[in-house]
Formats: sequence, C-alpha cells, structure tokens
Amino acid sequence: MPEFISKLRVAVRIRQTGEEPVDGFLLLLPQAEFHRGPETILERLNATDRLIPFVRRSDGATLLVGRPELEWVAAARTVAAELVLQQSHFVTHEERVAVRFRSGEEMEGLIQMELPEMLNRASDFLNGSDDFFALLTSAGTFLVNKGQVLHTRLFEASPLPIAPESGESGY
Repeated sequence: MPEFISKLRVAVRIRQTGEEPVDGFLLLLPQAEFHRGPETILERLNATDRLIPFVRRSDGATLLVGRPELEWVAAARTVAAELVLQQSHFVTHEERVAVRFRSGEEMEGLIQMELPEMLNRASDFLNGSDDFFALLTSAGTFLVNKGQVLHTRLFEASPLPIAPESGESGY
C-alpha cells in the first residue's frame, strides 16, 4: 500500500483554457526531489503528472486539473517566493516580452533565464524541455504553459549567438 504524504497547500489562481480564473490551492510535496526544502509550484507544473490536484477555494472541492489545459498559474502574494520557483538559479539574461495565449489573453513581463554561454536568447530558453516558465509581471509572477502560448513578442532584439573562440571550428 502506498504511503500517504501530507502535502503543503499553497494559495494560487489558475486559468484553464476557455475558463475564467479560479482561486484555490495547489498541493506540493514537503520535500523536493532534487534540492533541499519543499517542492515549488514551478516544479509541480513541470513534473510529468498529467493531472494536478487543485482545491477550489469557493467550495473546497478537489479537482484533478489537466496540466496541459492550464494557461497559467499565479501564486497569491502571501506565498513565499521559495515556494513559487527555486531561488538558487543564476540569472544570466533577461528579456521583456508580451505573451499572447490561444485564448486571446495577453500579458507583458520579464523572462529571467539561466542558460549556458552559447544559448543566450529567449528562443533558446522557450524551446527548452520544461512545459512551464516564470513570467514576472507588474501583477506578480505567472507560471506560463508554453503549450498555450500562441506567440511571444520580444521588445528588444535578442542578442546574437556568442561566436566560437578563435581556433574553434564551431562543429
């Protein structure tokens, strides 16, 4: 019989495809798999689970929401930053963008990226393997589902790829 693990409840607002935003709670593991401390909301969203438990605030009902159908998730302002996304990453580049969702909603914000030297553009970051990324906006941090993004507009030109050191062939 599987062992029951008590979860952390974190206050969030979610928006699913074609629905109005809903307030409630996501359930996080008290110990993350790859670092000390609890699982973050971003880690929960980028896990392989197809369905994520969500407790609706209005009536306390537990819903298993389809991860691919989430447009975005925003933590309540009272949620500690270390429960939203891992604070130990090193930001190597930032870009201002406007994200347009399939639903037509658009939001502007800042993408903070941790990328190796040879990958330094928003396109490199957004083409990464994670399904969700953090978008810092004036209204707070939104965890955006790449699969629900119609397009992302860059406000500034992305930097050119870094050229190989002299003497390197580039292959």
